[in-house]
Amino acid sequence: MSRVLFVLSDEISIPIEDAKRALVQILQDEKIDVTVTVSSKDILNYTEDLKKYYKDTYSEDLNLNILIINDLNNLDYVFERINNKIQEFLDSEIIIDYTYGSSRLTTIAIIIAKLYGLKIQQKLELEDTAKISKFDVVEEKNIGSIMYIIKKLFNNYNFVIAKEFLEEKYNSPTIVKEMFSSIIDLYLKWDSFEYVDKDYTDLIEFFKNLEILPKNIQSLKILTDKNNELYNTYRIADLINNSKRRIEEKKYDDAIIRLYRTLELIAEVQLAEKYGIKKNDIHINELKELNIEKKATQTIIDRLGYKYPKYNLSLTSSFFLLQKLYDNVGKHYYHNKESYQQLFQKRNISILVHGSYTYDIDEVNRMYELVLSMSMIYDKNMTKYLENLTFPKFKI
Repeated sequence: MSRVLFVLSDEISIPIEDAKRALVQILQDEKIDVTVTVSSKDILNYTEDLKKYYKDTYSEDLNLNILIINDLNNLDYVFERINNKIQEFLDSEIIIDYTYGSSRLTTIAIIIAKLYGLKIQQKLELEDTAKISKFDVVEEKNIGSIMYIIKKLFNNYNFVIAKEFLEEKYNSPTIVKEMFSSIIDLYLKWDSFEYVDKDYTDLIEFFKNLEILPKNIQSLKILTDKNNELYNTYRIADLINNSKRRIEEKKYDDAIIRLYRTLELIAEVQLAEKYGIKKNDIHINELKELNIEKKATQTIIDRLGYKYPKYNLSLTSSFFLLQKLYDNVGKHYYHNKESYQQLFQKRNISILVHGSYTYDIDEVNRMYELVLSMSMIYDKNMTKYLENLTFPKFKI
């Protein structure tokens, strides 16, 4: 595995010659294969000299990659630039050196390092970001920067780190800390399918600018009420939205697992609600009484799974049964059977199941669109429910 060093160099506080020698020493000591300098365009004044010094010292070329940050004051821009560059080297071991990084640039780099579990260093001292307990590079008086980072992490669904950052930078209790802590907790649990229905009046009042929040709270009431007629529909919609968030995070295998579970749930509730069939508690006599071909009935019986003391239907058998019942959901599955089965086969050999296969974005998007289209056949109002369950994002 190659080693990549990201060097933040927008605020060099020592003579350039000293910084150059220190950097070259780091590259050799840490056996760095690729060096990425992150700075303003001023760094271009020194790169040729740096490469020459490296060549003269070690008789080999310096593999230098330059990331120019044109607007160091635009935190959102800086975050996206560094984050996108990190994406280019995810198959490598990445180290971030912030010895000569400004407070703002270092803050964002450390946040990104924590997101990806990268190593950071200052003056040759390596440490794992998992051990960093303080974000000391952020000045507490700069509330704007603090709130930017918290909101950015929240928008990116990094709720755990957002909570950690909030706790460390707001040392004294305030209404702002209390409200942000509450909203982070709410969505942290929700993102793990832990639905908490309570009085969120104060939260809605405080975050008036989050227009979707009242609809989210109303949706929580449905997700926690098994007697609500929309309970299962909202469970399906929430699974789809959860998979979409994982896609946004580029966690494709996680997304596939959720989409597969969505299909299982659609088949399960369609059979139960429309035909009174419990897919995990199948009675053979009931199957024989259904108005479907005897050959199809026997095929389903032959494919039944058994977990003492009950028979159960697999996912494909569930859709096969729905198809033979001339159900619209079953018809949809039948018409797209080949596409579904190709994805199922890869799912069974994915990293999170039994193998080492990793999905790419095109495969995940195809699966997402297939499941989304099936959900809309299950309930024509699915688009509305998906919107009601969409997580809010702060304007930053």
